[in-house]
Amino acid sequence: MGKKPRPRAATRVAEPPVTLSTPPRLVSDEKGRTVEVILGYEDYRSLLRLVARHADWEALPPHLQDAIDNVLADDALAEEGQAIPLRQALAESGDRLA
Repeated sequence: MGKKPRPRAATRVAEPPVTLSTPPRLVSDEKGRTVEVILGYEDYRSLLRLVARHADWEALPPHLQDAIDNVLADDALAEEGQAIPLRQALAESGDRLA
């Protein structure tokens, strides 16, 4: 029971690369290994959106789930228009509440 092989490049869904508006700053330990990456706020938000689209939610640590929740909540608050109930949104999209 090993890892699943990654799909070949030709069969993977192409997604544009994430571009950073500000180069990240790297923090290294005394041995020169990178131990931290500092991103600008908008780049951080973009990274979290990317993780939210592609990661298994249950496998993410709680602090990362919270960070993604906050970004998605900020996005929802910034949207214009009337809020609709979740059940109505799911019915319109054809999804079901688990």
